[in-house]
Amino acid sequence: MDLSFLLPAYDSSNLVASVYLNVSRDAEDADHAIRVRWDKARDDLAEQGADEETLRALDGAAGRDDGTPGPRGQVLFAAGGEVLFDILVSRPPQDYSARFGPLPNPVPYLERRGQHVPYVMAVVDSIGADLDSVDAQGARVDYRVEGDEHPTHKPREGGEHHKQMQRAVDEQVKQNAKRVVSEIRRLTVDGETELIVLAGETPVQREVHEQLPDGLRGKVVEAATDSRDAEADEEDTWINTELSRLLADRADQQVQDVADSYEQGRGNDDRAVEGLEPVVYALQRGQVETLLWAPGTSWAETRVWVGDTPEQLAPSEQELRDLGAERPVRERADAALVRAAVGTSADFVFVPEDKARMRDGLGALLRFSDPSLSG
Repeated sequence: MDLSFLLPAYDSSNLVASVYLNVSRDAEDADHAIRVRWDKARDDLAEQGADEETLRALDGAAGRDDGTPGPRGQVLFAAGGEVLFDILVSRPPQDYSARFGPLPNPVPYLERRGQHVPYVMAVVDSIGADLDSVDAQGARVDYRVEGDEHPTHKPREGGEHHKQMQRAVDEQVKQNAKRVVSEIRRLTVDGETELIVLAGETPVQREVHEQLPDGLRGKVVEAATDSRDAEADEEDTWINTELSRLLADRADQQVQDVADSYEQGRGNDDRAVEGLEPVVYALQRGQVETLLWAPGTSWAETRVWVGDTPEQLAPSEQELRDLGAERPVRERADAALVRAAVGTSADFVFVPEDKARMRDGLGALLRFSDPSLSG
């Protein structure tokens, strides 16, 4: 996954509060339970040395509600009296966790987020489309495109007049499809969308597909359905099930592709490295194209040294000072590794151990070789 959505979490040079809070509202006393959890988390942060300005900033954000039913969790990073990152997730912690330290620790969030596939889905008919999109940060947008309704139904009788009407219908459908394409392009403007799902009336799907620019056509998957009627519950259920299947298949394929590339490169330090220290050295040099992480790998007790910039990380304080770091501090390895990946634009993928063998549960695919890199 592209980690650029985490960049705001690193916008402060102050110590950072990392909070994971269960904000599910599926019980009668949910609001009270959330307040109790936050009060406990706040006390934990204060005991760890969190400043009052940062705690007050978190007071104003903790426990927010977006109206989505079911289990919900909130991820918060704050520093210097400012909330840097605030997002709701569908997989909450059982209660809460709170940490105050040199860096935010997004790993629990990334584990809950999983291999995320940004997508746009368009359920189309001759008049327009219902669009559903989720971006790289997990933000969802629902939008309806309504074109001109007349004429969009082809006449059944023959004759020249009816041929003219049919041409008019075809042209109107093309114009409505053009509006749908325009909205799809708007939703994919940042280039982060990995999958475009077209559902609904098959002829209109084809028209939309043909009008999409070349750079988006390769991301299209067509699903055969007949309607975008919001009242068609069975149809909606089928579409959502099909979408979930397509997203899961794409995510699984992404993981498998990375695992295959890693396995092919193992033993060749020009292409891949494994283990904590080799990966740390590769991140120092900005070599890492993709960081591979075995789910469940724990770094709670493992420390490395970090400086002010993402590529300043090392196994020892002296090595870090040799890199020019003026204020070395010890930090959890997982937090340091993710910051380095974010700061050097490396992708991040959870790869199960049955798909790739990695020493320390950690590996990396490299952008370029460096003869001085030790394995």
